[in-house]
Amino acid sequence: MRPYLAVIRDSFREALATRVLWIVLILISLFLALVAPLGYEKTVAIAIHWEDLRDPTALVQHLIDHRDKPDTPAGYLWSKLPEDFQKELTNLKEEDGGRGSRMRAAGRLRNEINRQLHSREFYNEDVFKSVRLGAEAAEIRQSGLDSLDDERHARFTRLVFDVAFRDFIEGAGQDAVQFVYLWYPIGDEVPLTEDQLHQIAETVIAFVVSRLVGNLGVFIALLVTASIVPQMLDAGAIDLLLSKPVSRPFLFLSKFFGGCVFILLNTVFLIAGLWLVIGWRFGLWSSGLLWTIPVFVFVFAIYYSVSTLAAVIWRNAVVSIVVSILFWAVCFIVGVAKSALDEWFLNARRTAVIVPAEDSLIVTNRQGSGFEWRTDENTWVEVFGERRRGPGGGGYPMVGPYFDSPNSRLVAVRSGGGNRWMRSTPKLVVAPRDGDWKPVESIAVPSGVRMLAIGRDGEILVAGTGGLHRFDGDPEAGDGGLEVFGMKVPGFGQAAKFVRIDDDTLEWKSPFAASHDAAKGELAVRSGQKLALLTRNVKGQYEVKTSLEWPRTDQSLIGRAGSRVVLASEDGSIAILDAKTLQAVGEYSPFGRNQPRDIQSSPDGRWLAVLFHHRRLWLYDTQADQPGSREPAGQRDISAVAFGPDNSLFVSTGFGEVIQYDSPESMTEKARFAQQPDFLENLYLWGIDPVYTIFPKPGEMEDVVKWLLTKQETAATDDEADLTADRVVLDIWEPIWSNLAFLAVMLTVTCVYVTRKDF
Repeated sequence: MRPYLAVIRDSFREALATRVLWIVLILISLFLALVAPLGYEKTVAIAIHWEDLRDPTALVQHLIDHRDKPDTPAGYLWSKLPEDFQKELTNLKEEDGGRGSRMRAAGRLRNEINRQLHSREFYNEDVFKSVRLGAEAAEIRQSGLDSLDDERHARFTRLVFDVAFRDFIEGAGQDAVQFVYLWYPIGDEVPLTEDQLHQIAETVIAFVVSRLVGNLGVFIALLVTASIVPQMLDAGAIDLLLSKPVSRPFLFLSKFFGGCVFILLNTVFLIAGLWLVIGWRFGLWSSGLLWTIPVFVFVFAIYYSVSTLAAVIWRNAVVSIVVSILFWAVCFIVGVAKSALDEWFLNARRTAVIVPAEDSLIVTNRQGSGFEWRTDENTWVEVFGERRRGPGGGGYPMVGPYFDSPNSRLVAVRSGGGNRWMRSTPKLVVAPRDGDWKPVESIAVPSGVRMLAIGRDGEILVAGTGGLHRFDGDPEAGDGGLEVFGMKVPGFGQAAKFVRIDDDTLEWKSPFAASHDAAKGELAVRSGQKLALLTRNVKGQYEVKTSLEWPRTDQSLIGRAGSRVVLASEDGSIAILDAKTLQAVGEYSPFGRNQPRDIQSSPDGRWLAVLFHHRRLWLYDTQADQPGSREPAGQRDISAVAFGPDNSLFVSTGFGEVIQYDSPESMTEKARFAQQPDFLENLYLWGIDPVYTIFPKPGEMEDVVKWLLTKQETAATDDEADLTADRVVLDIWEPIWSNLAFLAVMLTVTCVYVTRKDF
């Protein structure tokens, strides 16, 4: 054992002799010193951010329309804008300026509004007297505006502003954090709670560790250790070593192990230092961050096994580095090709929504294209296509569709595309059965819509941060615009409209979720930090029947079935509430911190189905008040779920297959809707996927890092906060096992080569 320990010590001395190592240690120290002053302070939400602007174009038009009415909030705000900016906005609207001009104008408008919010002179009681203050604003006002400090006064102004411009501005949350570097604030405060900040920090840390450490760090580590094995094989050095009673394979493995342990110590210095800084400055003592240390060393060992094999063959450090880079390039290309095929072509086929439409079954895929099952042809036939074409293409582009049984049609809200300034307005879309399910675009929906529901008599309801609205008119008439020479002129002859039908006692704000019970005419709403049950009165208006404060600030989904309301939060917890009192009667965390994606309820009100982003389904029996005891087939690959009119359960797995079960209680298969795989799917299932399974995947260890830090088996594809937005499912164990097998094979091959080679 002593000779091999001596070899390991020699590996340390050789690595310590390189200048690259000392440069790396200095860079790590500088990096930690630069990160250490970054911190945050708790505050309240005041500033308006980009994501708060629902429709900047509509806001500008609203201000221009009221510029001659200074006694209104919009006219008053217009009068506070600088004259040159007033002219810029007017000219921009009249000339329909380009994207760059609009973005600059939107940025300046946001800055001007934020400046007014922090001005104690902006609030004018005569101008805002018609604004109905919420509970928090009323409480602040009672304490006396003159006695408030600047921060508290600005908070009051923001709350008033939210109500006055609720059609254009998202309501502010309560908590916020102000990032600081040393003692200097960085930008505006960010509307986040400490828990949300920690979640974002975990995501950022996962990115930094996987990119900075996992890619750049591995490359530097290979540079530092590349010369260890070639130097061992130099004439004289190898002769001296082999003259001793040592085993050639164990001699090589000692050198290999010495390089890994040396990199381990450097990794501990970086990761442990980062862990201390983040814990000290952000209060986030993440054990998962420390567990990334062995992951990083494991990734290094995979590349180092390739480097050492090249080293014993060519005895050249430069060649071993080049071979390692080529190996990385091949793994990268294979990984990208597999991911591209998954996300652009095959996962885009996965079912997003299942719609049992009486004697028809319709599904929509992630691109928003709709398909109807044709029993006589035993296949899915496209009945309507989303306007976007080409592979992949962002997240699911609709809310719905839902089946409007009284009118025998599908109803959906088609999301607007484009950036926040140029984004087109979401519109109501209907697809009548007698029109072969072809979509007809109707009028624009109110801003902030998150829920679409079909009432018992076929009425269309939408709810969101802009309130609860009912559609009045004929949606199949299109947008109602006047046709001139075959071209639509929007706004002329338009009879259809959305009418607000809530009593305005509830502050409609983010985070928002709602669920409609058509049979009882009730609406369960989570708005900000309040839960409410709205019921319909004799005038057709929805008024608050029961409400209570909800202490959590994270995103959630809400569902209603029988005597229970279910609230599924983004931390993976599920609260079961009494539908009359909204008091909690049970809480579950069936899949840890994995996030929910959808909630469905059976028509008889007995069953609730919660689908999670990592494609697992959780069922709850409201009659027995306990989770379901059976699971559907394809668990871990479920992309959509729905209940049929007969309370049967529809579950979609794979690339468009749908299985119908007679009930969640027995989980007996009733029917299966699956067409024969096409060439692309067969190529993937029988060619690409098996090859990829056995291929080494060092780059996929990033998924393990993300899981260690977030404890979630999925990762967001963008910064969208909506829980229904698409997430990428992380494969945790496959890369670990395939990489372990590859590492074992490489070390075995190298040991055999060293044994048989005459050095």
